[in-house]
Amino acid sequence: MKPKKIAVLVVALALVSQISNAQEMVHSGKAPGPVSNLGAALDEAEKSNPEILVSKTKWEEERARIISAGAPPDPEVGVEFWGKNETWYDVSQKVPFPVKLPLRAQSQAHEANREKGYYRAKQKEILQKVKAAYYAYFLAWKEIEIFEESVSFLKQFSVVTENKYSVNQTSQANVLKAQLEYSKTLNTLETLKQEKEARAAELNALFDRAPDAALPKPAEPSLPDISLDYASLEKIAWQNRPELHAARHHVDHMGADLALAQADFLPDATLQYSRRTFKDQTPDDNIVMVKFNVPFLWFWRQGAAVGAAAKAKEGAEAELRSLETLTRSDLKSLLVKTQNARRLVELYRTTTLPQSEAALKVSLKGYEAGTEGFVDVIDSERSRLGFQLEYYQALAEYWSYLASLERLVGKDLS
Repeated sequence: MKPKKIAVLVVALALVSQISNAQEMVHSGKAPGPVSNLGAALDEAEKSNPEILVSKTKWEEERARIISAGAPPDPEVGVEFWGKNETWYDVSQKVPFPVKLPLRAQSQAHEANREKGYYRAKQKEILQKVKAAYYAYFLAWKEIEIFEESVSFLKQFSVVTENKYSVNQTSQANVLKAQLEYSKTLNTLETLKQEKEARAAELNALFDRAPDAALPKPAEPSLPDISLDYASLEKIAWQNRPELHAARHHVDHMGADLALAQADFLPDATLQYSRRTFKDQTPDDNIVMVKFNVPFLWFWRQGAAVGAAAKAKEGAEAELRSLETLTRSDLKSLLVKTQNARRLVELYRTTTLPQSEAALKVSLKGYEAGTEGFVDVIDSERSRLGFQLEYYQALAEYWSYLASLERLVGKDLS
């Protein structure tokens, strides 16, 4: 067999192997090996992220205050000495008007539920960041793998070109071009390896770990087969978005505070029992007393408090309406971005990648037959490399948009 045929056959076999590997990566449904996966990353963040822990502590703090908010004031005991022969002992209890203590407990319960909504919102926020960081980390690994394949191909192709030059079948310029292409790709590969470390540091930060803490190779997340429509997502968001739950409980909290301010027009009672004792023969006395405050005497004080509470409730209702409007707007925007990203992914999967792989095979056959030159093979390899990178970038972008959509509606969609 002629040297030219042997050289071209070596390159063709190498490229076919690489193309088959690429096709398997894109189309294979095999389970990933023993590497880190997205589920494990989310579990780790939920357990370790300090922002989540701080938000959970605030919720638990407000929840613990519910009992004390609905409890009556402390009773009072006293003793009085009236000269040498007379002593008074008394115990008293202030009793708020019956509706006041339940209203205080109700108000605090709504505040606790509001903090619970913030806690769940913080969970969703951090988990969305973890997903985005994981996808970026996965993309960094995938870019390195793709460039390593390209470096291997260009190294072999450079050797083949040198062999062809040695038998006067190509020019020295083509040898230099092949070497330059190999060097450029190798330099890009080293840059990508450094960028991978930066992506790993971002992911470690969400786990509350050191930037250089070891992370295993990430498994490729599955591409969910889901159908998204605005009406269904809006219903899910209305039921599950934690920010909406928090805003609704804030309205209820302000409503309870308004009712409590209005209840301040109602009198509170003070119950008191006293016993007077004597050291001489005088019989002891027992005294029972009931006292009521007169809140409506200075009615403008309570009136001002009611007015302030009413304005606070109006403000909370306005915040809720604003959040509902923003939810609809953001939902529409994210849905369009997610759907467009998914269409682009499918275009690469079904059309662009197979066509670029077929074009490279045709170029190799033409190079073998002498109908296409060195530049045609290099251009085909560049196109295949670029389309592979664009595919995984589009895939990571789709996953990120989907994660943002899941955070917005407050529920996993995949």
